Amino acid sequence: MNFIIVIFLVLPMQSCSNDDDCSPIIIPITSLEDEYGCINTPYQMDIDLSEDFTIIRSQTVFDDLVTGTCLPQIDFEAFDLLIGKKALTSGFETINYNGLVKSCDNAQLNLTVIFVRNATAVAPNASYHVLVPKLGENEVIFVDIVVI
Repeated sequence: MNFIIVIFLVLPMQSCSNDDDCSPIIIPITSLEDEYGCINTPYQMDIDLSEDFTIIRSQTVFDDLVTGTCLPQIDFEAFDLLIGKKALTSGFETINYNGLVKSCDNAQLNLTVIFVRNATAVAPNASYHVLVPKLGENEVIFVDIVVI
């Protein structure tokens, strides 16, 4: 199973104000598959979470929290790792990401994780992740999960 990273250039977002002509900024994201050659991370990577996510900002924390078959030495000078888990009622074909979106007033970062289901009866508890450019100390990301 490969991650497919999809960046939508046009996203429905609120306008900053009625008078401003601003648009959200799409911040590029990547994955452990693309950067480090990991495979099948939804099933081969695990973290002790349930219906939640965390942002990992150092190798020490990564090594302490994440288990699996691919545990690379991540460049935490350049990236932070957003990793989470989602329990599904049926199997899924892919996980898509819309890119990290920074609101036009720079107040909020949003990531939408899209699980594309399939017809299998397996009810997985799948891990999802993205590598994001190094966040500021007080920056947080809001994650929306969509299952289609």
